[in-house]
Formats: sequence, structure tokens, C-alpha cells
Amino acid sequence: MRWVGEIGRKAIHLSAILIPVGYYFIPERLGRTILIALTVVSFVIDVIRLNQPRIRSFFYIFFGRLVRDHERFNLLGATYLLLSSLICVYAFDKAVAVAALAFLVVGDTTAAIVGKSIGRIPIFGKTLEGSLACFLVCLVVGWVIPELSLKQAVAGAAMATVVELLPVPLDDNLRIPLAAGFTMTLIQ
Repeated sequence: MRWVGEIGRKAIHLSAILIPVGYYFIPERLGRTILIALTVVSFVIDVIRLNQPRIRSFFYIFFGRLVRDHERFNLLGATYLLLSSLICVYAFDKAVAVAALAFLVVGDTTAAIVGKSIGRIPIFGKTLEGSLACFLVCLVVGWVIPELSLKQAVAGAAMATVVELLPVPLDDNLRIPLAAGFTMTLIQ
């Protein structure tokens, strides 16, 4: 039963690839406006969910298996993902923001699936195999974005992998794209 919830979460997480891909292909101003609206809606839903017992009960009837224990009394990962997307599109140039967000979506999902399915060598409660898969998939993502240099792609992929692996209490939906984005911006 635990895998059902995790597969559902990863499917939703992977569908978030629409954020960086959509942002890449539409005008920046429109992309930022859409992200502001989505982030506000998500934040309002989370605040209501956290403060209204009836709404919270209704929410868990439909989405309970997808909610992690630490999210029951905190913001959902989706809200953090939208918040980090919003920060990225304002803090970084378009290519870096797209790469950083794609690293989160694809890299984190790959690390979890590979780590849980074939991972054998534990590191910080995760696996070496999951981390290697995260790095490789992030490297491919960085490589396919023509505006990024190879140095930026490698540095961003490495940073995303390290930050995904480390047991830092800050939600990884915030820390992965921000750390990778800042790294790629510094590398230029």
C-alpha cells in the first residue's frame, strides 16, 4: 500500500515537468503571471486545509494516500514546488530556471524510483544508485537545453544530486532547484 501512494506522488511530481517546459516555450511575463496565480491558489488551499478541520477531512478523503506524514501539518510539496518555481523564474535567467526546475522534477523522481526499486548502497537514508541515476538524468536534461554550457549542466546536475541526497530539513522542492540554479548562474 505504501508503494501505491509513492507511485501516485511520483506521477504527480513528474507531471510538474509541464512547469519548466511550459515556461521555456511561452513568453516570460506570461509564465511568471501563471506561476504567481498557481502559487497563490496552492498557498490559499494549503492554509485553508491546515486551519479548517472539515476541509482537512474532505481533502484527506480524496488525497490522503498522496500526502506524506510531514505534510499533514505543513505546506504540501506541491506548494513548495510552485513557490520554488516562482523564485527561480525571477532569480535566474530563463534557461537556468528551466534546467533547475527540470532537475527537481526529473532528477528527484528518478532518484526515488531507482533508489527504492534497485538501490542497495545506503547513504544518508537514500541510496548511491538513486543518486547516480539522479545525476545522470539531470545531466541529460542540462545537455538538451541549448542555452546552457556543458560546465553549467554538469555543475547544476552535481549540485542537484548532492542537495537531493543530503538530509537537510528544508523541503527538497525548494532546495534542489534553488541550489542548482544558483550554481549554474555562478558557473556561466
